[in-house]
Amino acid sequence: MSALSAAKAILEADTTLLATATGGIFDYDETGRQGLSRTITPAAFDSNGIIKPCVLLKLCDAVPDAQLADDASQTVSLREMLEAWFYQDTGYADIETMRDRVYVKLQAVQLTGTFGCWWAGDVRGARDTELDASVERSDYLVRRRR
Repeated sequence: MSALSAAKAILEADTTLLATATGGIFDYDETGRQGLSRTITPAAFDSNGIIKPCVLLKLCDAVPDAQLADDASQTVSLREMLEAWFYQDTGYADIETMRDRVYVKLQAVQLTGTFGCWWAGDVRGARDTELDASVERSDYLVRRRR
C-alpha cells in the first residue's frame, strides 16, 4: 500500500470529513494528470456542473534525504510530498473545515510503509479558473525508506 492510498483510506473512513467533502475524496491514481473534471470525476459535481466541496490527493516524486543510509543493506531514506487539494464552488469556509480535518487525521501519523507524515505548509486563497472553483492546498512531508 502506498502512502497515497493509505492517506486516502484514512480520510475516506472519517465521517466528519465526509460530511463536508460531499463531492468525495479522490487521488491522482483516479484522476490522472488532468485532475478533477466533470467526465473523470462526475461525483465531484452537482447536476448543474458546479463543483461540490471535495479533496484531491497527490504524491510527488520521492527524493533521497540522507537521513538514513545503510550501504550494506542498500537502504536509504526518502521524502515525498503528499499534496491535499481542497475545492469548493465559492468562498473558503468548507475548504477551511476540510483542511483542518485532514490535518487532524494526517499530522504525525505513520502511514502504511512510512516513518511518518507531517504538515509542511499551505497554499491558500487560490482560484481554479478552469473549474471556476475556490482551491487551496496543504502539503505533508512523508518519510519512508527504500
